[in-house]
Amino acid sequence: MEAGRRTVIRNALLVDGTGTSPRYADIGFEDGTITVIDSAGSLTCAPSTQVVQADGRLVTPGWVDIHTHYDAQATWDPWMTPSSWHGVTSVVRGNCGVGFAPAASDRHYWLIALMEGVEDIPGSAMTEGITWNWTSFPSTSTHLRQPTTSSTLHRKLPTDPFAVL
Repeated sequence: MEAGRRTVIRNALLVDGTGTSPRYADIGFEDGTITVIDSAGSLTCAPSTQVVQADGRLVTPGWVDIHTHYDAQATWDPWMTPSSWHGVTSVVRGNCGVGFAPAASDRHYWLIALMEGVEDIPGSAMTEGITWNWTSFPSTSTHLRQPTTSSTLHRKLPTDPFAVL
């Protein structure tokens, strides 16, 4: 993102996640970080890089999905669907101890069968979708940072892959 970029969202219906009633607000961002929230129509837009007229449209915080099974899907679906369709901006993977790293090349099918059996995710989808561009836990994290994703990926270290070492 360009340094010094300032964005203002004008006249948004803000639901801020605190439990307070929705309110109309202007929201200011500096380099992608919210820096000010003020009453609708009161925030100065100059010198903004971009002004978005929300016209009463809803603005809400993103959600964190703390229990997902995107260990395989994250390798082929940068949108983490359907979570991203519902406002999820961060996902946590590896919750159940099942995952795909470390992944020795002779154990790929075993890991897919394990995930299919434990989480009922079709093995055919994983077989077709996973590219296996990693062998270690650190290298899978590097691989998943390379494509642009709609969500921030958080990862717990799965324990089951260590059973095959």
